[in-house]
Amino acid sequence: MATDAVAEARKTLGRKLRGLREASGYTQQELAHLLGYSRPRVAGAERGESCSALFWQGCDKLLKTGGMLASGHEEVEGIRRTEAREAAEAERIRRVPLSSSAPQVTEDKAGELAGFVARSHKFIAAFIGSSSAEQVTSSGEFQGSGPSQWISCQSIPFAHSSGQCDLHIWPFGVAIFHLVEDLTLPNIASLALWRMRSYSENMAWATANLRQLTGHEDVSASYVLSAYWVTDPEWPEENLDDALRTICTPRILLQREAQFLESEREQAEQAERRILTNGHDGSGIEPFGLSGVSIGHASWSGVVYHPFSPDQALAESDLVACELATQSMWAYCEYINRQVESGLDPDLPEPHGWRFLRGAKSRLVNPRPQETGQHRAMRDAIVKTSGLLEHLDQAIDIARQSQSQGTS
Repeated sequence: MATDAVAEARKTLGRKLRGLREASGYTQQELAHLLGYSRPRVAGAERGESCSALFWQGCDKLLKTGGMLASGHEEVEGIRRTEAREAAEAERIRRVPLSSSAPQVTEDKAGELAGFVARSHKFIAAFIGSSSAEQVTSSGEFQGSGPSQWISCQSIPFAHSSGQCDLHIWPFGVAIFHLVEDLTLPNIASLALWRMRSYSENMAWATANLRQLTGHEDVSASYVLSAYWVTDPEWPEENLDDALRTICTPRILLQREAQFLESEREQAEQAERRILTNGHDGSGIEPFGLSGVSIGHASWSGVVYHPFSPDQALAESDLVACELATQSMWAYCEYINRQVESGLDPDLPEPHGWRFLRGAKSRLVNPRPQETGQHRAMRDAIVKTSGLLEHLDQAIDIARQSQSQGTS
């Protein structure tokens, strides 16, 4: 529940939106239609209800405010985060046993390395084309996605030596291997080295298998994104959030020209100690946890989530479904934009042109009627840090122009 300070700041932001909307001559319905949201969403924002950063960025772009509304939203979120941190610290102090026999964390433990247990979710993405997607999924072994998937696809289990793997294929031509690996590591530096070494192996493995499946030698995996579901962290409480932020951005432990060799482990561990001692500055990271229930962070590099209370926190499948939808659209938009950069008009299958892209944007941006605040925060954080919204807007414009030229 919002505090008085947060509620008043949101109302002030809502009044600014209303003034700008009216000055631009839009009704709430017209603005909502142009943004791809519902009218109640715009009305709620003007009343002071909470809306995502993506909503305010869209308003800024449409109303040509120079980023004023998004900046106002960041100020509101800054107030909310500060109050949440203060409340969490007060709760932590309240829970500390008063007995002198209670274990105390000594100062030199602040930067101490610690191990953790997690499940690594890798999303290895490629664009194979709509005709290849249809050809590969024509096998009776593929199963249609259930209601948990945000954007419909076909899936099949796929053998992998290091973990459980499924291949997901979307009719617009994107294929994603979802590889789940159980990890028990002594520190985050070990994760950083393993992650970067395994990425090249994963890309080569995915490329070889997709070429065999499609019969096309020009098909290649384009990137890997990781999400980590941390189950058993060993850091002291005061280091936990910084440690999880570092898991979300493990590349910062490695030197710019790193070759990901074992000889680089000592330097990575020293970098890890510095962060655990001095704190992670949080650059490029969006939090989406719920105080007392979970810690979650999203960044360009990936996602980390640690549930304190599994029965109240997000389900692991929620995070996976969000990432599958986000990465499937990211890979599709990447293909469209890459075609344009090569001087070509993208060849888009008729059912998956600009209207489909617009619908996918709505599905990724707008909350569902039955979803919780935790789901909403997760989606907003993942979509924002992925850069997908800008990717989608550009792809929609390209697809609309391409299709209009084709019918003229």
